[in-house]
Amino acid sequence: MTRPGATQPGATQPLGSAVILASAGRPALLAQAMAHVESQSVAPCERILSVPDASSLPANTAGWTVVTGTKGLAAQRNAGLDALSGAADVVVFFDDDAVPRSDYLAQTLIAFTRWPDLAGLTGKVLLDGAAHSSGEVSVATADAALAQSWEATPSGVRHPRRTLYGCNFAYRLAAAPTLRFDARLPLYSWLEDHDFARRLMRHGALAAVDDCVVVHRGADSGGRTNHVRLGYSQLMNPVHLARSGSFPAWLAGWEIARPTAKNLAYAVAGAQSPWRRERLRGNLMGLGDALRGRDTPERIVEL
Repeated sequence: MTRPGATQPGATQPLGSAVILASAGRPALLAQAMAHVESQSVAPCERILSVPDASSLPANTAGWTVVTGTKGLAAQRNAGLDALSGAADVVVFFDDDAVPRSDYLAQTLIAFTRWPDLAGLTGKVLLDGAAHSSGEVSVATADAALAQSWEATPSGVRHPRRTLYGCNFAYRLAAAPTLRFDARLPLYSWLEDHDFARRLMRHGALAAVDDCVVVHRGADSGGRTNHVRLGYSQLMNPVHLARSGSFPAWLAGWEIARPTAKNLAYAVAGAQSPWRRERLRGNLMGLGDALRGRDTPERIVEL
């Protein structure tokens, strides 16, 4: 980990941020995410919503630039980037179920000012409903965790990383002004954040910054996940990223082995076994295509 020296952050021209929210079919959650951004102690220069169509929008979008017409996380985030006016120095991405503490943007700008070598950062996730078996984090639990986090004084600590967590991350636009997400990763866009980070780290350091605090609720969309599609992406997307040069072979192998092994282990018995078997079926379909030399992450839209 790294601590700042005696020099305090400062710049002749303060940095400005742009926030991009990509969402689909969850207008109520998106409205909450917008409220979290609007309550930040330092307002962003630009606020952008990227959704497939108007049905994904809440009733009130005043003060936000709305971009429609694309579907899939990578494509929607790219559409948001293409809509930037150039006013911001730092671009921040939140999932629609992320709950950033009210100083998240302020601490992000402090970090990029303090560390000129920093190209991208991800925050400290207090709770993550998407990563634990306990499931979705309630609004009350998220609020309580964030309220308690104020008891710790800002530490000015960063931890070197080779990844950025997609629920909350930011990057310095000048470090890679033309960088985009891989548009060949449709729908779930499995590993889009990891791929983006791998390419961004060619332009500067990546870090997890303790003072950028957030909760990821892991909110259930209310719809049925297509587990065959997701399983296919778990196999094919790492293959595609290795062939594109973004992932080294060892990393692609790890990203394949980790979810596939879990699917195999939990497919035998238990409450998860029905959908784990579906994901495993998708894994095997992806393996079959990969062994045939195919590079087809887009195929999930056909499954």
